[in-house]
Amino acid sequence: MISFMQNDISEGELLFADDFPTGDISDRWEISGGEWEAKDGILTGRFRGNGGGLIYSRDQFPGDIMLDFYGTMLAPCDNDLNFTFRADGWDYAKNDASIGYIGGLNGWWTKQAGIERYPGCGLHAMSGFRGVPGREYHIQTGIIGNQCFLAVDDEVVVALGDPDPINDPKCNRVGLGTYCSQIAFRAFRVYRPKVTRVSRAYIPQF
Repeated sequence: MISFMQNDISEGELLFADDFPTGDISDRWEISGGEWEAKDGILTGRFRGNGGGLIYSRDQFPGDIMLDFYGTMLAPCDNDLNFTFRADGWDYAKNDASIGYIGGLNGWWTKQAGIERYPGCGLHAMSGFRGVPGREYHIQTGIIGNQCFLAVDDEVVVALGDPDPINDPKCNRVGLGTYCSQIAFRAFRVYRPKVTRVSRAYIPQF
């Protein structure tokens, strides 16, 4: 369970699971760029060059969702363990991501953890959390109502309130990605999260 503000968030209904068995992933994922290989439960994504490669779910997941997975930045790379949700997919005409929330660890050229609304990136939230290459991180991220969140190893490190959240019927895909890096992913899940409202209060310690 993760907590932020007045919410406790836990796993709810399982909507999708991929344990990345060895073989082709194209029946479940659209590969928009990069090199992707699933082998023995590990999905490795690589993108060489100053750009990004994302994979998008074939399925759509409307409503509140939480992505739950494990990710590792593979040395010598130490940047851009990325993901997306409420996504339209790839805009092949522009050769760029279309509408969606994009987030990650060690991104934005200065090793930030963050979430941004794409395109435009005018709405974003970041923190100074920095991941270490070679270490596996448990990532839980998604959106409830108008609140996007990113938790790393059960602690929320980024929260982003969107006053006008993405609410287009075609923008309900999820995905994984990297940007000029190489990342290993495993045990990918999409949940309809269980959200419990909690009344919190400080207790004086003096």
